[in-house]
Amino acid sequence: QTRDPPGPEARNPAMRVLLAVATAASACTSMAFSRSATQTGSSFVTHTNDCVECDARVAHIPAREYPPGGRRAVYKSYFAYPREVGTGRAGLYELAENPELAGQPASVPLGYVPQVEKTHGYFEASYPYMNEKGLAFGESTAAATLWTLEPDDGSDTFPDRHIHYPQDAPLFGIIQLMQIALERCETARCAIQLMGDLANTYGFWGEDPATGEALSVTDNNETWVFNVGTADWAANGTFPGPLAGSGFRAFWAAQRVPEGHVAVVPNAFTIREIDTEDRENFMYPEELFSKAQEAGLWDGQGAMDFALTWGPDPVTHQYFPEVPPVPRYSSMRSWRVYDRVAPSLRLQPTISVLELPFSVPVDQKLTRDDIFALQRDHYENTAYDMRMGILAGPFGNPNRLEGGVGMRQHEGEYPRAISIPRTTYAMVAESLPEARKAAVGSAGIMWFAADAPATSVFVPFYTNNSPAPTSPYQQGNRYQFTRGGAWWAFNFVANFMQINYANMSTVVIPAMVELQAYVGAQAAAAERAGPRAVAGMQEEVQGRVVGRWWEVADDLVVRYNDGFMNTCSGVANAGERNAKKCKTATAIGYSKDWLDMIGFNFDIRPQSVQPGAAMALTALPPSPADAPWLVLATNPAQQWSSFLAGEATAAAGVPWTVAAAVAAAGLVGF
Repeated sequence: QTRDPPGPEARNPAMRVLLAVATAASACTSMAFSRSATQTGSSFVTHTNDCVECDARVAHIPAREYPPGGRRAVYKSYFAYPREVGTGRAGLYELAENPELAGQPASVPLGYVPQVEKTHGYFEASYPYMNEKGLAFGESTAAATLWTLEPDDGSDTFPDRHIHYPQDAPLFGIIQLMQIALERCETARCAIQLMGDLANTYGFWGEDPATGEALSVTDNNETWVFNVGTADWAANGTFPGPLAGSGFRAFWAAQRVPEGHVAVVPNAFTIREIDTEDRENFMYPEELFSKAQEAGLWDGQGAMDFALTWGPDPVTHQYFPEVPPVPRYSSMRSWRVYDRVAPSLRLQPTISVLELPFSVPVDQKLTRDDIFALQRDHYENTAYDMRMGILAGPFGNPNRLEGGVGMRQHEGEYPRAISIPRTTYAMVAESLPEARKAAVGSAGIMWFAADAPATSVFVPFYTNNSPAPTSPYQQGNRYQFTRGGAWWAFNFVANFMQINYANMSTVVIPAMVELQAYVGAQAAAAERAGPRAVAGMQEEVQGRVVGRWWEVADDLVVRYNDGFMNTCSGVANAGERNAKKCKTATAIGYSKDWLDMIGFNFDIRPQSVQPGAAMALTALPPSPADAPWLVLATNPAQQWSSFLAGEATAAAGVPWTVAAAVAAAGLVGF
């Protein structure tokens, strides 16, 4: 490692924690699907990048060859636009191809590692995702007991988010490990071993205070979950920790997802007991157990629980010191996915994610659209449906505001959804089986949905096709509004829907379903025609999806205006003044149920809802056997979008639809 430290002192850990609250990426969700859990035999991993400031542009890092004896620069993680400048890794990062980068400081290496003579090409956005061999990652930051933060490279716009190390700074965060693994590996096992070795040799940092990292990792044969964190720093983020100088700089372990299973990675370590006799399904450094004892994290008695040894109790852990714990922050997401893919298990929501299995077998093999639907989830059709209740407002809004003073002063929690307002984008990586890979001419597909997936469309990036420089997925940044980039199209619609989510959903959801079907049909036809057709389809589909979404945006602005609904239906008759037959200013108002809920009456003074009684943190009651959310889950072939469209199911003799349920709640427009 070659590095000149940029500063003489390590900063105050309390100040680091306070300022790191604003760090870019935190609390993402990932899922891992083994190949035999899917109808096509493809393996999948997913990632929702739940980030308040991330650069959503998609870059293609080309395959390269290097002379012997070279060095590979390691750059720090900038999430905000532009995340890299002048690194030479991709055209997207170079001034010659992107004049808007003029005046931006060039990225500065943190250090170097030996370069290999040949590297693979891959796709990345804020995180690296999938290479030309079909190796792919999904990411989720996880709480860790021992931790430190990213080094300052000396050119940081926000230097107090990172640490000035006096010496021996850690060189790798999770992004840097993922990049090198995609450059050098073809298989999940290779990637896991390489990332573990690099973290241990050069040191590792977490993206947020008191965190390590968890990845979903797949190739077209195996799917794994990988957990990693720093080992040579202390539990309060100070140096030296109990293992400093021991040569053990990072702890890590990986567990294989069994065939036919799905695993969820919800901001927590989920690997529990490691079977040391089963090297087919577990990977870990030999000294993991002895170092846990040396660090005082495990007494050496019985089996070591990896998650609770190297990570805190997820129920009581405070992700940030000034924010109270959110006990079900991880567990509800895991339960929701498991209950949707394996309803026969009749799993119930738990307080701790560690009360749930590492993975579950699917009841029926999943389609790609099933996996997209899981990314869009708000607990629809369950007892925890986020479109219901006071926090959903008068128009069934499943989105919740995070942070702020109130949540620090008033204890409580709401379900943490998979698709949330700060999701910058969602990614689904599909690693193709051998037969399909040969026919398509591509080892995998990175499916990318700009902004929150609940109101977005997944478009394909085939691993043998670099995106065109004119692609809307390579343009734009969140600090300057433009109609040129994909992210702003989907972000605008998602934000405009906050005015009246229920009514606008009648426009947005059908458009999303229609476009997603169009994308799937175009991809299937192009794959049948061969690699050349795939390349042309990819560019055409991306442009059409973004163009159509701006049309949706324009429609919403006109249709829902000043608290009224305007509708137009066809061309006006000759001589009529309107270009279209339009009915304007239809009153929307509030539903009776909403007015009942808030105690509306003839008292014209500001009213407050009666404060609720404190509720002890106890196990949740089981759902009744005929609960409609369980009935729905037993029919996974029926997509949730069908229910939004009003199609009924009679499974188990219980006719029920989302439309009927929302109508019963008195919400307008469903």
